[in-house]
Amino acid sequence: MNPLRSLLSGDETLILPGAHDALSARMIAEAGFPAYGIGGAALSATQLALPDIGIQSFGEYRDAVGRILEASQLPVMVDGENGFGDAKAVTRTVRSFERMGAAAVAFEDLVFPPQLGAPPRVIPTAEMSAKLSAALAARSSSEMLVVGRSDAAYAIDMDEALARAKTYAAIGVDAVLVPGVPDLDGYRRLRDAVTVPIFVVVVPGSPWFAPTIADLKSIGIEAALYPAALLTRVIAAVTEGLGAIRATNGAPPQGFDMASVGRLLRSADWAAIDQRFDGRSEA
Repeated sequence: MNPLRSLLSGDETLILPGAHDALSARMIAEAGFPAYGIGGAALSATQLALPDIGIQSFGEYRDAVGRILEASQLPVMVDGENGFGDAKAVTRTVRSFERMGAAAVAFEDLVFPPQLGAPPRVIPTAEMSAKLSAALAARSSSEMLVVGRSDAAYAIDMDEALARAKTYAAIGVDAVLVPGVPDLDGYRRLRDAVTVPIFVVVVPGSPWFAPTIADLKSIGIEAALYPAALLTRVIAAVTEGLGAIRATNGAPPQGFDMASVGRLLRSADWAAIDQRFDGRSEA
């Protein structure tokens, strides 16, 4: 069974930190988390220094996801954006990420690319339903989860978001994701509306309501994604580190062990390969 599916069936709300590169994915595993997520905004920021405005290509996105997946064996939910196009593009996206080993892929109903400076909009329900049906048909095994995401809660209203969540669940998606829910009552209504697992995007400090894990557990929500929690801390740490370089001549932070870098990068494993197979040592 897909390990992510098993984790979603547990009694606790699953916490999925967001990885933005291969090293952060490995550190998530080292910290003991059982799964993680990969989000489009974080990849656009760290890989390209671009905002999440729909201009990174599928190839750029796929390659970045692939590097992350190589660094950790944990089950991962990948943000599939809008599928990078129509039903044909969705089909390619599903097939690519399934081959790469993603445990789940989420697809959103936002108009893509967004019109900057204008309120967010969602595509018609029928169009999104067709794309989700294509996603379900494209996978070679039902073990990879397809997640239907609706952004209608903040683009239109909560009633429209609930209607779309129910429609997506009826199509056969394995889980739903509805960002921008205004309050806990909205999450209770969502829980009453669908029987499939629910993923929640939690971004404290953003305009979106940020429930606690205790809140979500009390409602029966299966998983919470924290797509920006590491990225915001990395930006803050780099900013602080750049100032410290000027002040300390580049000395590492107090208490930092340089050997920890080698442990994270598994340098000893690569040295063992060199020692075992390098024919030059016999020359």
